[in-house]
Amino acid sequence: MSLFEFTFALSAVILGLALTQVAASLHKLLLAGRQVRWAAEPVLLTLIVVLVIVSVWANAWDESDRTLVTLNQILVQTAMYMALYFGAASVLPEPRGSEPLDLCAYYDRTRLLTYGALITSMTLFKIYFGSLYGFKKVFTGMSLAEHLLACALYGSLILVRKRWYNIAVLIFVLAFYYWQISGIALPAVLPAPATIHDGCSGPLAPSSLIFFQNFSSSSRAPSAPPMVRP
Repeated sequence: MSLFEFTFALSAVILGLALTQVAASLHKLLLAGRQVRWAAEPVLLTLIVVLVIVSVWANAWDESDRTLVTLNQILVQTAMYMALYFGAASVLPEPRGSEPLDLCAYYDRTRLLTYGALITSMTLFKIYFGSLYGFKKVFTGMSLAEHLLACALYGSLILVRKRWYNIAVLIFVLAFYYWQISGIALPAVLPAPATIHDGCSGPLAPSSLIFFQNFSSSSRAPSAPPMVRP
């Protein structure tokens, strides 16, 4: 067993439980039928969280060549995945008995927990990768600006209660984040260290690893982009 397989096992369990939680809640809501009053906000947020979980899992492959992991790094990594789990566990409610369930009201009631968990997870990602590759690379320039933008977007969704604003921001986040991660390609063999570039964190999700070549460029990522570290 490699070091990566040993250390990522715990992370994979947490990410798997997060996906299971989302799937189980959605299944119960679908079974409840007309008892549920659907709304766009929690559905869009659920799609974002699922994309984040899957991309975080895929991005973990970039760490498969590591030869040393400290206990403190494992603790921070576990905390960031648990924060992401809290966000995933709160995006959708579970029906109770035959009581009507308004998803819009639920979203309004839990937005502080959900977006707070996502902001916390995203910040812990920054701290984790800062401990790996240097805080100056992670908390300066474009990388820091993107992190602050992400916090501002999620924070605004906590404070602004207007539905049109929440829906518009969530659609933007979903579309832009999917555009960011749609070029992900996992090579069977990691590229040589010289081809691994310092990148910048994605501004719209806790994942701090983005697989595309030039974030500031308007062009799309190539079909098989190099692995990018934060």
